[in-house]
Amino acid sequence: MSAQQLKMVAIGLAVLLLLWGGSELFSRGSDTVTGSLAFPALAPADVDSIVVLHGSDSVVLVKQSATAWTVNGHRAVAADVTDLLRAFKDTVRPELVAQDASSFARLQVDSATGRWLRVFRGGTPAVQVIAGARGSDYQSTYLRRPGDAHVYLWRGTLAGLAERRADDWRDKRIAALEPDSITALDVERGKDRYTLKRRAVTWTLNGGATDSAAVHRYLERLKSITAAGFATPKEVDSTRTLRPKRRLSVRGRRGVLLSLAFDSAATAFLVRHIGGPAGEAATVYRMNTWDVDGVTPASRSLEPTKPK
Repeated sequence: MSAQQLKMVAIGLAVLLLLWGGSELFSRGSDTVTGSLAFPALAPADVDSIVVLHGSDSVVLVKQSATAWTVNGHRAVAADVTDLLRAFKDTVRPELVAQDASSFARLQVDSATGRWLRVFRGGTPAVQVIAGARGSDYQSTYLRRPGDAHVYLWRGTLAGLAERRADDWRDKRIAALEPDSITALDVERGKDRYTLKRRAVTWTLNGGATDSAAVHRYLERLKSITAAGFATPKEVDSTRTLRPKRRLSVRGRRGVLLSLAFDSAATAFLVRHIGGPAGEAATVYRMNTWDVDGVTPASRSLEPTKPK
């Protein structure tokens, strides 16, 4: 082979190497060239409502005030809404994993199986995205914009928040009482009925002495009364006509602070407000038995310790 022919072969190989290198560089940068996934920074003050649709299930979060939200008409936890909005920015760089509609069903980002998540600002969607299956990392999910063929792997807390059902967003707080605001408590648990009353710096139990440490622990327990969940409509109907198994009434200087009725269910108690605001009275909570024992303790647990 002549020197001229060798020179032409070398030039040809160089051109092929340049073309191959360019194609590799282009393919590696395809997520930026062909598509990207980013959301605007949103705070609760910017948002009117959030809607998550999955099949026949719907979660509708609506802002009532600067600090109050509802979910499907029930009181929601405002801090959870803040967490959801933060989750749109709380991630490493999204990874482009597919660019074709043939992958939608497999990654569950198609219109039938995906979770449609919309965040509204001023009545207009500021965020629209379809969340699909979890990725190989449990704290990750596949995302796609409606009308876009690009599918991304998104890592962060959005994966779990997008899967929440309506009850998971609801506020499970039944009541929060400050011990210093309480002047008396009436407890009924079957035949065990008693009244605790404040007398200056001490407490009496049905007019008699108490174990001051036990009473202090009880009052501390009333600082936060929280449910494990909510009763189903069937459970509510089954206990509607029954006499409550337990009652708790808490009084302050200006009247009743809290009044609860406890109905026994198969594995827990159903708890409802007696009176109070219409929204609270309509809510029936589910509490574990040991938690109910904590807010309606037996009278003997508050009596002075008998000397041995």
